[in-house]
Amino acid sequence: MSYQAINEVTRGLRRLLVSQLTAVSPTAVVTLLPPGNALPDRLGVNLYLYRVMESPFTRNRPWPGDRAPTFPSEQPALGLQLSYLLTPLGTTPTTDANTGDDAHTMLGLAMRTLLEHPILNDIHLPNFEADTVLPDFLLNSFEKIKMMLVPTNIEELSKIWATINQPYRLSVAYEVSLVEITPTPPPPVGGGIVLSTGVNVITLDPPRLVALSPATGALARIAGTTLTANTLRIDGFGFSFPGQTPIVRVAGEQVEINTVPAPTDNSLTVTLPTDVDGGPQIDVTVRLNSRPSRSLVFNISPWLSSARPVRSAIDSKHGAADLKLNLVGNGFTNTPLNVRFEGPGGTSSVSVFDAGNNDGKATITIPIGLANGVYKVRLVLGDAASSATNSRELEIIPCVDSPIVLATTTAVSGKNVHRLTINGARLNGADVRLNLDDQIVQTGVNAVPTQLNLTLGRLLLAGTHRVAVNVDGLTSRTVTLEV
Repeated sequence: MSYQAINEVTRGLRRLLVSQLTAVSPTAVVTLLPPGNALPDRLGVNLYLYRVMESPFTRNRPWPGDRAPTFPSEQPALGLQLSYLLTPLGTTPTTDANTGDDAHTMLGLAMRTLLEHPILNDIHLPNFEADTVLPDFLLNSFEKIKMMLVPTNIEELSKIWATINQPYRLSVAYEVSLVEITPTPPPPVGGGIVLSTGVNVITLDPPRLVALSPATGALARIAGTTLTANTLRIDGFGFSFPGQTPIVRVAGEQVEINTVPAPTDNSLTVTLPTDVDGGPQIDVTVRLNSRPSRSLVFNISPWLSSARPVRSAIDSKHGAADLKLNLVGNGFTNTPLNVRFEGPGGTSSVSVFDAGNNDGKATITIPIGLANGVYKVRLVLGDAASSATNSRELEIIPCVDSPIVLATTTAVSGKNVHRLTINGARLNGADVRLNLDDQIVQTGVNAVPTQLNLTLGRLLLAGTHRVAVNVDGLTSRTVTLEV
């Protein structure tokens, strides 16, 4: 029998009892819970395997095999005797003197079932057909699975319940034997006659890269309004091995190998990442069978080296440093199509460039309508493919105007306090907080984008104070407040 013999015997007993109990009570259950667990308040029985002992009858006896075509073994099988505790389940009995306990009905029906059908292998009932319920290794065994009620006095049963530290409940004990766990069969010997031979010689050399197509190009393009990654074809040798899949890395990042066209031993097509950590020259490698190839260089063009500033409040008081976005790189051409902003609320673009642009430099005015958040900025060419650069980040933060309006007002408690009126832009948000001299004052929701009003709980001391506003996690520049 298999190592699953214990589990299959328990499953067979459970299905046998279920088939008979549900014929009397359709909602009856057979549980396998340890008696220490909370047993369900439903009709049925609980079948608990509480002891497994080795049978002395098969000890040191070579296993003879079974009815199936198997090889016997000089190693003995492990014969087991399984001890089960059968506990009736039922709902709480009523106080009616004319009724009994339905749990006793379930116990009697379960005991009658095991009395009338003591050999599990030979049971053939309408709701339990052993030939289909039990696995082959139980049906083919020379040993039958026999079930026997064990005479057990109240003292022995009490010891079982005391072991699990639970109060005694009505239960009966059954012994099921013989359950055998058989030795692992030996591997087959004596193979068939060799009629023909075929030897495929596969070298364990690393993959060899010959060319990239294209060797220079953009990482991505704009298809309609969607950013779409470009593909790269890698030509060479040794890109396949039985049971192995090549790993392609571009700029150190593993990329997807396309299935169309299908990869071959000499060619792979991959999807490029839309962003890489370094450039514009990046390495392309193929790894197979734990052996990496030598790298070939892919030149990214157009390439965006930097975008300045990296943080802006779009505040006219800071002049061009806060209103203009300066892009530096290569392959821009003199007439790019636009600059694309990917961020909160979707994607927007600016197609008007300042004078003086060239192949490595472009300047635009940051759109004043951008919301707070972190944007990926890309330059898009005016070529047929609408080629796009890699991205650089631009953080748009709340704008706080100076000076801050300070007024004295009377609080609810009757004392004088200060009230701040902060003007600016993008001051609306679900979580707005004021940073006053490095102390956080939480204001909650602010629906007005151009103004924030806040009444403090005190009067500020005379002197210079530092004020900043945080809107949904983005903090404005710090401005000074004179009191």
